[in-house]
Amino acid sequence: MSDLPAGQLRNLSQSIDDNLGGVEALWYVPIEDVLFVPDSEEPIVYESVDLRPGATWYQLVATLNTVRYNEPGKEDRHGVFYQPKLTGVLAKNTAALAAGLEAMEGHLYLVLYRDGNGQVWLVGSLDEPLSWSEVLDTGNGVNDRNQKSFTFASDTTRRARAYFGSWVVSELGLQTGLGLQQSSGGTIELRTAGGRLLAVVPVGKRVVLKSGFKLSYQII
Repeated sequence: MSDLPAGQLRNLSQSIDDNLGGVEALWYVPIEDVLFVPDSEEPIVYESVDLRPGATWYQLVATLNTVRYNEPGKEDRHGVFYQPKLTGVLAKNTAALAAGLEAMEGHLYLVLYRDGNGQVWLVGSLDEPLSWSEVLDTGNGVNDRNQKSFTFASDTTRRARAYFGSWVVSELGLQTGLGLQQSSGGTIELRTAGGRLLAVVPVGKRVVLKSGFKLSYQII
């Protein structure tokens, strides 16, 4: 992170830390549930995306090692623009999955994803949300995979931005929702919807929350 103003040229260097590819986790929210995206002109978002009362983010758990993010940049007579695209695979087309996917139709989205290095990124904005599409492929034999391929995509004037805000994730059985926040050292903060800190959890660890019911969550 830098204190230099947005748009200021600077020296570019590579990180000497481990560099892991892929996307570890992915969350989305319908754009109609978004009230405000802070720091709209800044390359890094430190505050939280503001949602309407009662709204939450939703997590998409895809087949392992199938989700990837691409962000080609292009230029035309109107200037530079980007074409962010998140793609992945959902295995086995079931009745429950089909019902959930049908509910995705007719909406545009903001997306958060965490890359293999543990950094969370915000994709899209109020003015430039992402569309959703999916394709079913049953294969033509028992050795093929029955699966849905999905895509979040858009044309935007902004790159994906590093996100250090919090986000509340819809969780069955936890009435107040589960709050997540990017923290240092590859950890995630768990908070109640009211902001009370429950735990700071390393990515990959399973935690159990007890509040009337015993609820187990895998932090991915």
